[in-house]
Amino acid sequence: RFSFSFATEDGAPATTPPALTARILRNAGVIRIETAATASVVSDQLVEEGSLERLFVPVAEEGRRFVDLVLSQPAVARARILTSPARLEIELQPGGPEVGRPLMTPEVVVVEPGSAAEAGGVLDVTGYATGDIESLTAEVLLGDRVVIEDTLSLEPSPNVWTAFHLILPVGEDPYDTMRLTTPDGSVVAAIPFNR
Repeated sequence: RFSFSFATEDGAPATTPPALTARILRNAGVIRIETAATASVVSDQLVEEGSLERLFVPVAEEGRRFVDLVLSQPAVARARILTSPARLEIELQPGGPEVGRPLMTPEVVVVEPGSAAEAGGVLDVTGYATGDIESLTAEVLLGDRVVIEDTLSLEPSPNVWTAFHLILPVGEDPYDTMRLTTPDGSVVAAIPFNR
């Protein structure tokens, strides 16, 4: 069981939690909790307890925080919202269908496509970055040939995970890898596909 407490803007314990939703992203092996909260004490933390490996608290485009709980094994989850003081409790138990894994590096986390994702005509790339990265280039490849590429501008964010979202319309073209690179050409992530 994991518990998240909420506070008011002046730091006092909140009595009512912010609006939130929770869902399992099985292809990525992540439980996502979306909140209306705009600040967090934690940005990421190694947990390694039970079915949970790590948690991240990125900032979405509109400034709201969300929590991604990275699963270490298949799990079923139940969420419960409590008031006075405001908190969210998540119960995890081993079981359920297999889960994928996000690709995690020290500066970039790719949540989708996760390791269990299937290739399709549109690649929906989501994740978050931290540090001094100003942009990421996503390339969809077949062998060494670039099928489609697009560059995503990022706001450098030391000590804060900033969410990103990029849609790559691949169409019917065959491909076998998606690669993310930084402006200096360093490969941050490479995700293989079967198509």
